[in-house]
Amino acid sequence: MRMNSEFIYHVILQNDWEQVCDNDHYSPGSLAEEGFIHFSFEDQIPGVIERYYQNQESLLILKIDINKLKSKLKLESVAGYGEFPHLFGKLNLDSVTDIYKILRDDSNELIWQLFNNKIP
Repeated sequence: MRMNSEFIYHVILQNDWEQVCDNDHYSPGSLAEEGFIHFSFEDQIPGVIERYYQNQESLLILKIDINKLKSKLKLESVAGYGEFPHLFGKLNLDSVTDIYKILRDDSNELIWQLFNNKIP
């Protein structure tokens, strides 16, 4: 992992989170389709949202403690974008430490607002 990185982050739609937050684990479609779950480091989140979630409403970010993960985490190179953490297995939801709702200010900058909705 990156030096001093104890946390990784996952972008999820609020509706998707509400469907899984009472479970023990989370396994999105990417796990079945690609074999892993996509994660980012904090400084990578704005680029991920810009590339993949630009017109999405109700985005949340899960903050994950990597020391609590039960599946294998690997750092992998993504062409043109750097290295990203990928989880090769289900995400155990007891590794989620915080949840943030993504808002935008008047200049369209991202604002992370703490969102207290059922952290396992």
